[in-house]
Amino acid sequence: MTGMKKPSENLIMIFIPLIMGLLSLLFFVIYLWGANHAPYHHIDVIIFSPICSVIGVIFMIITRKSRNRYPMIWLSGLVLCLLGLAICILVFLLLASIMIAAFNGEWL
Repeated sequence: MTGMKKPSENLIMIFIPLIMGLLSLLFFVIYLWGANHAPYHHIDVIIFSPICSVIGVIFMIITRKSRNRYPMIWLSGLVLCLLGLAICILVFLLLASIMIAAFNGEWL
C-alpha cells in the first residue's frame, strides 16, 4: 500500500499547469491595468508571468503521461502556459524596441 499514490495527489499535479497558465494571464492583465493607471506600482508584476508559464511547462513535462487520462485538462494547461509565455515575450520585445529607439534618438 505504500507504493500507491492517492488520486488527489495526481490530480493536483495535473491541475498545476492549468493554474500556472491562468496565473500567467492574470499577471498580464494586472500589468495592463497597472500600466494604464497613475500610480504605476503594478508594472513590475510582468516578471511573474513568464515565471509562472515556465513552471507550468515544467509541470506539463513531468505530467505528460497523464495526457491520455485527462486530455482536455492537459491541453488547456499547455495552451494557457504557452499563450502567457508568448504574450510576455511580445511585451518584452515591444518594451526593448521602445528603449532602443529612445536611446538612438529615433523616438519621434
